[in-house]
Amino acid sequence: MWKPVLAILFGAAFTVTVSLALGSLLLRRLRVTLDRWEAILIAFVAGSACLSLVTFFLCLIHAARWEVFLAAGWLAILIWHGRAGRHKSIDCPVWPLLILVPFAVVYFINALAPEVSPDGSGYHLGNVLHYWRAHGFDWAHHSMYASMPQGAEMLFLFAFCFGGHSSAALVHFAFLAALPLLIARYGARIASPRAGLFAAVLVFTCPVAGITGASAYNDLALATVVFAVFLLLQVWNEMRDSNLLWLIGLLAGFAYAIKYTGALALPFALAFLPWRSWWRALVPAGVMIGSWALRNWIWLGNPFAPFLNRWFPNPWFYVGAEQSYLADQRHYIGLQHWWEVPLQLAFRGGKIPGIVGPVFLLAPLALLALRWRHGRRLLLAALVFALPALANIDSRFLIPALPFLALALGLALANSWGVLPALAAFETLVCWPPVLAMYCDDWAWRLRETPIRAALRMEPEAAFLARHVHDYSLKAAIEQAVPRDEKIFSFAGRAEAYLDREIVVGYESAFGNRLQDALLTLVGNPPVDRERFRFPPVRAKGVRVIETVAGPDDWTVAEMRLLAGGRELARSPEWRLTAWPHPAEAAMAFDGNAATRWSTWGPMRPGDRLEAVFPRSETLDEVVLECMAARGAQLDLEYLSEDGRWRSIGTRSPAPEPQPLAPTLRLDPTRAVKAQGIRYLLVDDSDYSGPDMKQNLKLWGLTEVAQANGTHLYRID
Repeated sequence: MWKPVLAILFGAAFTVTVSLALGSLLLRRLRVTLDRWEAILIAFVAGSACLSLVTFFLCLIHAARWEVFLAAGWLAILIWHGRAGRHKSIDCPVWPLLILVPFAVVYFINALAPEVSPDGSGYHLGNVLHYWRAHGFDWAHHSMYASMPQGAEMLFLFAFCFGGHSSAALVHFAFLAALPLLIARYGARIASPRAGLFAAVLVFTCPVAGITGASAYNDLALATVVFAVFLLLQVWNEMRDSNLLWLIGLLAGFAYAIKYTGALALPFALAFLPWRSWWRALVPAGVMIGSWALRNWIWLGNPFAPFLNRWFPNPWFYVGAEQSYLADQRHYIGLQHWWEVPLQLAFRGGKIPGIVGPVFLLAPLALLALRWRHGRRLLLAALVFALPALANIDSRFLIPALPFLALALGLALANSWGVLPALAAFETLVCWPPVLAMYCDDWAWRLRETPIRAALRMEPEAAFLARHVHDYSLKAAIEQAVPRDEKIFSFAGRAEAYLDREIVVGYESAFGNRLQDALLTLVGNPPVDRERFRFPPVRAKGVRVIETVAGPDDWTVAEMRLLAGGRELARSPEWRLTAWPHPAEAAMAFDGNAATRWSTWGPMRPGDRLEAVFPRSETLDEVVLECMAARGAQLDLEYLSEDGRWRSIGTRSPAPEPQPLAPTLRLDPTRAVKAQGIRYLLVDDSDYSGPDMKQNLKLWGLTEVAQANGTHLYRID
């Protein structure tokens, strides 16, 4: 029982200790002067950046093994003498933070328990598991989440090698524990310790910060690093020590490495520094940022993958899929009025995932802090680091802004006797998990229990996971039925951290998009239209259809048929098929499968085209496009004459004619998926094609291998 717990604790403690050692060595090398507690906290954060970077390079050369981590870690600890040096002391009693101990215990126990958070058990630790198996980056694994910067996941990987999933969650908990201490130190720095302690309480008891920090996410790591940058800017403002700029740049770059939204940290920091000194911050920031950007540029052809694909076209991610993903992140489900947003964030948490706490409803009072220089800086920082919430409605994206907002509110009310202690005590009471359950929505994302037995492994881990992780009940069936080298397709994200097979998720890559598109043909995009071009017979060495206008829809073609005298030309492997965009996918419009289609995968634009060139001249008098007609499309037909010039036939896009659905429109999708090397599907009853697959297994060419909790594992026959 105790052996796995000791391994978990060792993995997390070793990672934190190595980070502290590396950070302490860095602080000594830079000879910066900090308060003793500040030195310890900054050493942990800066050392985490160094350890993340070291792990990144070990992943590049596929040397990410526990033996290497153990040797490198002990070497760092042995070089470090265990002391951060003597520093001046800043008077700031920390005993009021003892009020946070019960919350810390609850958070720690949840982090120690088996990881069950949606994203933690999904792509965060799913990617870590990929790297652990491959001893480095899995270059064959193309997922949007694997292409994002993963500075925190590098720390998770270091801990995972020794203690598994829960060790990674405990590393994230360490950042959550460091954040209120950093906030309190900042309050002491600006001679307002009461405001600092008040803000520390508000942030640490914040329900969304608690559940996020007790899980293998990266939001609390980002918030802690961003606030450390802000604190160091204050220290630099007081001391003007140029060596601090190296540290500021390192942490600003680490913020980017943790999450793309952390990119705001570097320009924010530079705005407070003299431009002549920027290079000292830009060099370490460039190393942290450039490492991930260069990896993506070499690997995917896009340094900012999976975003900005219009500027960096590549075969791994579609522009249209990117736009659809970003639009979904901004969409509020169920909200009728704007004034519901603060109530959802403060109390309910049902329509906006996560709760920040009722006292944050007093946020407008923070504007009173504009009277002071520090208040203006805090409010500016709160505004800047809240900007990502405009692109994603999840309250997690507000976490980096909360320390600044709470401090500004504390400054605004600091001179009102007894107000700050009363508000802090009130927030502590109403955010205590059992009390929170009395007024928030039942389905709000929050900590619901204190699983001591599961944390101590007195309850079997498998039993706990089966109760909390939807897909875990299928783990044994998947690993028994699916060969180790095969992949599984799923419409939705899965608990990849626990399923020992690679899962291709429909929305996470171009490959997944194509598989999903095929499987949704019957219910989402059946080729119900036929666009027929008729013209006098011509001798042609090729033919192409060109879009002449822009429009909001994708232009797609399931089949492009070329005819002469009413008979279709036999397709030949010698035909040169191409298109723009996505030229490699042109063959999907000539494969005789109604479930595969060439598509622009984004709004149509003038110049989009689908083209076939023949090895010898052919006589043509008709071209037929089988598709779902795009709104407003205007197509021109051109042929390649025998003298090698493209000539317009002068036929505008005809009105679409309805065509009956092919009788094989269930079998064609699974044939197309199988042709791409996928023989297994994980399908929920709630998926668009799920009910029809369940009722018509034979028509789909499927055999059910296993099912649990409304999820089915199918094999394509």
